[in-house]
Amino acid sequence: MAGKAPYLIGITGGSASGKTYLLALLQQHLPADKAVFVSMDHYYRDLAQQPREPDGSINFDKPEAIDEEKFYGDILALRAGRPAYQREYTFNQPGKVPRLLTFHPAPIVIAEGLFLFYWKRVRELFDLRIFMDAEEPYRFMHRLRRDKAERSIPEEVVIHQYLHQVLPAYKQFVEPLRRYAHIIIQNQYGDLLPALRVLLDHIRAAL
Repeated sequence: MAGKAPYLIGITGGSASGKTYLLALLQQHLPADKAVFVSMDHYYRDLAQQPREPDGSINFDKPEAIDEEKFYGDILALRAGRPAYQREYTFNQPGKVPRLLTFHPAPIVIAEGLFLFYWKRVRELFDLRIFMDAEEPYRFMHRLRRDKAERSIPEEVVIHQYLHQVLPAYKQFVEPLRRYAHIIIQNQYGDLLPALRVLLDHIRAAL
């Protein structure tokens, strides 16, 4: 893609705060040839490469669970007008064969992820940084419903992970990232349409 460099938008926030939902809304409203969408979820390291907790368990809610090097390289490629390729992350669902995802360069690059602004070099790639802010009960209930329905995770496992991994990681690693955001979106009841309209106007101006 020759000419003007793409405009990069990053979306971060706590688990189940609405990052992926906002990404999906933007995808519905933007022409397919104008924007490319990248989720950091697909950049989790393989299980064999995941660091272990003292009890031997894996904590996916720490920055080191993400292959930051690969993610950074792929965003750089898109910024330079080159495609990027990444194997789909299937959330360890047995029997689901991961696809090879292709991210094509576009005038707008929109990425979302739990630790998107954690690494300075990644954070500074984005022209617009958005933090999704949702209250604690909302995030917990949304994650509980999602993990049971979409990822077939037993309720007791979801609750244990949330209390012992998700919530501590949010307070330690994610919540402090608010200070790097240009825009903070309050997602209390799942109504993101007002924020969506503002973002779409901003994106059209950038285009």
